[in-house]
Amino acid sequence: MKIDDTASNASKLPPLTVPAGRPAVTGQASPVKESKTDKVSLSGTAKSASAKEAPIDAAKVDRIRGEIARGEFHIDTDRIAGDMLAGAREMMAHKR
Repeated sequence: MKIDDTASNASKLPPLTVPAGRPAVTGQASPVKESKTDKVSLSGTAKSASAKEAPIDAAKVDRIRGEIARGEFHIDTDRIAGDMLAGAREMMAHKR
């Protein structure tokens, strides 16, 4: 991955001011027409996934709340980073 200094070019851009509730329009682009009716449709898989509720472990929630309140809650950043890397590796393996 290449990281460049794109942020330094941001100062060369014209300022953008947008009134609340209006779409941002820059250059010669035409504004997007507002639609009165937006439609969303879910696939069968999405419908079945949204219908299922994850079980909530009330005892675990209470324990974590108490740890947070006492300042004792620990986040294992090494485990989180490791899991993220493992997920990325798995996705890359499926793309090949």
